[in-house]
Amino acid sequence: MDNRKKKTFKQRLNNIKAYFKFKWKIILLYWANSPRYQRDLERGSYYIRRGNGFQVGQPFRIIDKGTGKIRTRYIDNIFFNFKTNSTTHKFSDRPIKGLTEKFKEKTGWLQ
Repeated sequence: MDNRKKKTFKQRLNNIKAYFKFKWKIILLYWANSPRYQRDLERGSYYIRRGNGFQVGQPFRIIDKGTGKIRTRYIDNIFFNFKTNSTTHKFSDRPIKGLTEKFKEKTGWLQ
């Protein structure tokens, strides 16, 4: 038996809507005779959003190899590389304004 958690109907519907929106964008780009790099950029952004388990602004706890201290780093940017068919990222020491707030844990009684 498969141990994966079953997706709800709403999650599946959102995936289908995103897929058709992506396909429609690609068809419009072909129809407008856009250059290949523009279509590749659209494909890359779609694959980043769909296939990557991380988001920009997400905090990570990392153990610094030099000092052994636990530091918090934030994902600053995510790239999709077509040659290696993989995603890469950059870390930042500072929180990204507007994106990191949704990952902060709420502490306190009435928050």
